[in-house]
Amino acid sequence: MSRDHIHTSFRSDNDAGAAPEVLQAMAACNDGPAYPYGGDIWTRRVEEQFARIFECELRVLLVTTGTAANSLALAAMSPPWGSVLCHRLAHIHTDECGAPE
Repeated sequence: MSRDHIHTSFRSDNDAGAAPEVLQAMAACNDGPAYPYGGDIWTRRVEEQFARIFECELRVLLVTTGTAANSLALAAMSPPWGSVLCHRLAHIHTDECGAPE
């Protein structure tokens, strides 16, 4: 499969290689220690940028995949005994491999 095809395919964020700019940015972050669980400079910078955009103080929880983000967001919006109703073809139902459940 050509690299051009990978960039035009929207089937998943997990089955294509990272763009060179993303890899370069990640390599640049890998210099020296970084505190875990949001105590690092990178998380603080993201929080500062989002605070400017949304015009309020906030906290950011960075995760590695869309599935993790979707699952955490749904869990935060619904109590453990709650339900999430969605269309039978909704991404969270068809493509998350049962993670939200």
